[in-house]
This record gives sequence, structure tokens and C-alpha cells, in this order.
Amino acid sequence: MSDRQQVRDAGIRSAIIVDDGYDEAPQVAELRGEGAWDSLFDDAQGAAAERIAAIFPEYDPENREELRNNQDFIDALWQARDAVEDLLGGLFDDYAQKLSDNRPFLDAAEAALAALEIPYRTCGRDFVDAAIEADLIVIDLFLGIQQGAEDRELTVERLKQVLERRGDRPLPSIVLMSQVPGINELAKDFRQDVQLHASAFRHIRKNDLAKPGRMEGLILTLASQRSDSQALATFVETWERKAIEAVRAAAGTLRKIDIDDLQHIRSMLLRFEGLNTSSYMLDVFDRVLQYEIESHSAVLDAAIPLDGMADDPAPLMISNDRDTYAVLEQTLFVNPKRRAHATGAEWPIAFGDILGTKPGIPVKRRGFFSGRHDLVFFVASPECDLIRKDGLTTALLVTGALKEIDMAKPGLAVTASTTPVLVLQGGQRFQIDWNFGDLRTINLKQAKRLLHPVRGDMSIVARLREGTALSLRQQLLSNVGRVGELAPLPRSLRFRADLHLPLQQGGTQRIALPEGVGITGNVLIPRRGQFVAAIFDSNCEEEVTAALLAVDLAPVSARSRPMFETLKEQTRSRQIFRSGFQGIELPMSGPKAAGLLKLNEEQPESDDKKPKIDKVATIVKGDDIVEQLGENLSRAGLIVQIQVDDEG
Repeated sequence: MSDRQQVRDAGIRSAIIVDDGYDEAPQVAELRGEGAWDSLFDDAQGAAAERIAAIFPEYDPENREELRNNQDFIDALWQARDAVEDLLGGLFDDYAQKLSDNRPFLDAAEAALAALEIPYRTCGRDFVDAAIEADLIVIDLFLGIQQGAEDRELTVERLKQVLERRGDRPLPSIVLMSQVPGINELAKDFRQDVQLHASAFRHIRKNDLAKPGRMEGLILTLASQRSDSQALATFVETWERKAIEAVRAAAGTLRKIDIDDLQHIRSMLLRFEGLNTSSYMLDVFDRVLQYEIESHSAVLDAAIPLDGMADDPAPLMISNDRDTYAVLEQTLFVNPKRRAHATGAEWPIAFGDILGTKPGIPVKRRGFFSGRHDLVFFVASPECDLIRKDGLTTALLVTGALKEIDMAKPGLAVTASTTPVLVLQGGQRFQIDWNFGDLRTINLKQAKRLLHPVRGDMSIVARLREGTALSLRQQLLSNVGRVGELAPLPRSLRFRADLHLPLQQGGTQRIALPEGVGITGNVLIPRRGQFVAAIFDSNCEEEVTAALLAVDLAPVSARSRPMFETLKEQTRSRQIFRSGFQGIELPMSGPKAAGLLKLNEEQPESDDKKPKIDKVATIVKGDDIVEQLGENLSRAGLIVQIQVDDEG
């Protein structure tokens, strides 16, 4: 299939390029030079004033401040600038130079669209109406000569208007362009502000627009992901809209409960249970809202297309705004503010609570935690028994061990007896391995003493959601597996990387990338945590690919050359940014072999089996590459030296 046909089949049949370089005249804010204005007004007197009045009848040289802030006056001067050039001095010089400097970039963008035979139009800052029906929007980050916050805000707000006014039309694909350095971070913030998925969004430096195939490549990537990205966007938009409707419906239902109902609930139920009215009603509201959200078939229908998404992974774009651990944490735990709400229960702990040491307090060797900072406890006793005043005298606890999330250490597998993430004070992340053979008890007096806000040395570090807590208790009672628990998301860790060659004469040589280009990506950890994948962000794809293609194999170790020959095939090097380096065995306590998934071969269905790969690389952590690799240096292939940002 040709590139043009792929673009057409994806539904990209119209485009618009938005840039202030297409504006018909400069704006008031772009002509702030006091000296140039004063020179114009001083010169435009008498007969010269009549020349200005001929193009702008309201001209009065005495109204200087008003005129310099009058857009109609500026428009008139710009349109007739050739006729009054001798009076203008340098008024338009900066603006005209900007247009001249910007023109080659716009020509390159137009040429890319023309090469893919995408009909397009161009527009300046007032682009909202023109862009509503466009399938592809190529837009400048700063719509203004000042390149400041106001120019960026204008771009964001007007693009949001375009998206809001599209009605039932599919969302457009977006390419953001800018001349400023550091566009990677700026693009991430821009995408979040406009509320776009990364799969529908790409960015490019204007200096790169003229590079052969660069812009076309971005558009082809957007085209390949367009249908799946739109399905995801439709689902999220539908869920958001229906969730708002569900809140209104739930509020309508709950308004039927009045103070007399609360009095009856309290007198007939809560006073026997020992539970506060506020805590009970918060639980009721949560369940009614969930019921209302579940009632919307539109949400269910919008979710169905997600089942048909392509298996080929889309390129990562910006790794540093992805955090599956944060999403995972929200699915596992009750929000700390909700947890801290007083329930009125007899016990200071609740079913699902995780008890740990109090931050900043020394752990007593003969205390409840036996001198161990890594010891935590899961409260397994039923909630109803912990609430009532005449309930339990002793609560049952399951012992767990905190394990720092570190790829260099064993034990990242997620099993039925694992809580995959717990974030402690300070943001440090741990995994908890529960030991159902090590059970403890705690009585009410102990619990109150240990959790005393001043004298206690225990804290409630988290509370598991009901489904997750029930699953753990089911493991304790019958060891038959999870009960109604949402499967955990794959975990991810961000990393930075440098690339090196193993040399025939010994030692290594770093592969140089252009100034300002850094390799970032994500390590994806599957549930069983045995073999991970390391995927590079696609914002460095062109530079890394070019660097690999340019590698001179003559000085490379003979045993590694076949691997570099594989990487010089672009169909294989593209995998680095899609499925990534695979088969990396944990723990990463030393160098680990990595490869690209074999083409046209069926892969194992279980994530505890090593994928079928063609080895092309070795992953190392730390600075002493040669020492780590030792006698394996010559057959290392591409040496990927990584630094993981999120461990622990």
C-alpha cells in the first residue's frame, strides 16, 4: 500500500496549517517599538499626514496612543506599506523579518502535505472556523512574534474551541511545530492542556521540517494509529460526559433521602453498628453513583471498539507523563482523604488497612514491628466486627514484607499474594509480598495505643479497596485465587539511555547523537515480572535510526557485527520504538541480553515465558560497562546503558 493510500484509508482527507506567519497583518502587540511609532507620527505631518489619511481617514497625529493600539489602523498601514514606505521607517522591520525567516518552514510543511496528496488550507491566528472540519491540524505552538505565554495560551484556547465545536466528527490528528528548543517538555504540557491522547499527537521542531521524509513520517504514524486513537478518545469522552449525567441522576435519587430518613437510619441501624452517619452516607453515595454510571449503555457501547485495537504497539511519544503506577495505585487503594474520614467505629483500624511503622519514629527491636522497617500488616478481620462496640476483642493481621521496586533485585512478580505497589511518605514505591503462613493478632487496647497520634509508633499507611482486600482474605481462607479483583496494569519505569559499540580492539565507543537529543523510554514490567521490555520514545526515533545506519562496522567486534546488520534494517530498528527490546530477564543485577521480537513467529501466550527474539543488544546499568561485560563484551551487540528514574 502506498503512503498516500494509507493516509486516505485512515480518513485524513483534509488538513490545515495554522501559523501566525499566515496572518494578513501584524497585531497590536507585535509593534511595541516606541521609537518607530514616534518617528512615524513626527514625520506624518502636513502633506504627509494627508497621505496617511488617504488610507485611514480617521488619522489624527495628535491621537498617538489611540492609533498605535488601533488594529484597523495597523491593518491599513500594512496593506498600503509600499505607498508610505518612506514614512514607516523601521515600524514593520521585525515583523517582516519574522515572516521571511518563517517562510521556509511553512513551505516545507506545505510540501509534505502535497507529497502525501492531502488537500490543505492555511490560516493565521483566527483559525477556529477554518479548522473545525479538518482531519489533520498542523499548528504552531506560539501564535505570535513574542513567543511568550500569551501566544501559547492563544494557541491552546483556540484549538480547544475547535475540538469542542466538532460535534460528532472524529477528533483530528495534531502535529505541533515550534522553533523553540526544549519542545519535548513543551509539547507534553501542550497535549495535556488540550486534552489529547499521545497517539493522536506528534510534535516537530521547525528546523526539522525540511529534513526529507520527517514530516511525512509523523503523518504516516498518526494515520496508522488513527482509528484506534479515535476509538479510545470516543470512549473517554463518552465516559466523561455520561459520568457527569450520572452525577446529576445520582444526586436526584439521593435528594429523596431527607433528614427524617437519616434519623431513622441512625436510630434503627447505625447506633447498633457504631458507625457515623457521615461515613455511612459517603458509602451509599459512592454506590449509587457507580450504579448510575453503569446504567449508560453509551459508555458500554463506546468501550466495545477497544477490543478490536491493533496488536502492533504504537510508538511511545513522551514517556515522562506516563505513570501506570499512579493509575494502578488508584485502582488498589482508597483515597487517603476518604480513609482519614472518621467512621465512628470502635476500632481505630478497618478491614483492608495496611499498618506500618510511623515515619520519623525509631523502630523498637522488641516492639510490634520487631525492629523491622520493611514489616507491614494487612487487617483481615471483617469490617462489621471492627465497627461494633460488642464486636471483636482481637483482630487478625496478615504479615507482609515491603520490597523496594528495583529491577536489579529479584521478586517483581505479581501473584495472588502480592500487592504490586504501595507509595509511602516521600513518594518511595514498594511492592508487598504477603505471607499467609505468618498471622498475628492485635487487641483493641494495643491498636489504640500503637496508633496514638502522639505516643504511638504505628500508622495506617494505606487502605485497600474492598475487592482487593477481599481477594487477599480469600487467599488466607481458602487459597483458591482472586475474587472479583481487577487485573493489575502492567507496571512501567522511566529511563534514560546512552548507546555504545563494542570494539574489536577492546573497550567501547559511545554512539554520538545530535546536540539536544536524549534517549528516554519506558521499561514495561508484566504481571509475573520475569521478562521485561525496554521501549524507546519515538521523539528520538529519527536521530537514533540515523545513528545506527551510520555505524561503521569495521571497528566493531566481529562477533557483534551480525547484530548491527540486523539493526541497520529499518523494519527491525523501528521495533525499538514500538515493541522495544524484549526478553530482558529480571533481576537486572548485571548485564542482560535483549532482542527484537522475531518477525512472523507466534509468541508465547503466557507472560512468564520468554518471548522469541533475535538478540541484538545488551542492557547494562551503571558506568563500568567494560568491567560488567567482561569476556562477553565482544558479543554484546548494541550496548544500551540505562539509568532508571523511578526505582523505589
